[in-house]
Amino acid sequence: MAFGLNLNNNQPYTRTVYYGPNREVQEGMQSLVANYNRAYGEAKAANEARYNQMLQIADQTTQQSAADIRSDYANQQASAMQQLARTGMANSTVKAPLSLAFSREKNAALSRNADQMQQTKLGIINSREDAYPDQASLVEVLSGLMGSYKVGGKENLLTALQGMRQS
Repeated sequence: MAFGLNLNNNQPYTRTVYYGPNREVQEGMQSLVANYNRAYGEAKAANEARYNQMLQIADQTTQQSAADIRSDYANQQASAMQQLARTGMANSTVKAPLSLAFSREKNAALSRNADQMQQTKLGIINSREDAYPDQASLVEVLSGLMGSYKVGGKENLLTALQGMRQS
């Protein structure tokens, strides 16, 4: 408290000067920062889980597509071999080149599938936008509080904010 004389009516007056936040305010600010950090950690964990789930789905889709391609080409090759057998050409020189052609086509289809799924994964990676609690709003509120305190109080306020995570 500062004491002095009010010049307008010659009455003594008192003026209170706040140099820093009291303990309750500091604890409230620390609680606000702790809640922000908790929400940030929860958001980060949820974002990572969602991101990993999307990549796992892409992997499962890739594996299923590859299995479908292998199955389709195996069925086509078996059908062609049965056709050769029906026509009496099962033991001819046509069988080996035909098998080789199916193998090349199957491998080309598997490569296209892998390229397509790689593009899908890259799309997932590139479109990743994680949402976190708004640090700017928290800092704005706390800066407003800081502005209401004198020099000594700002250090106390900064001490209260010490544990805030940076994004």
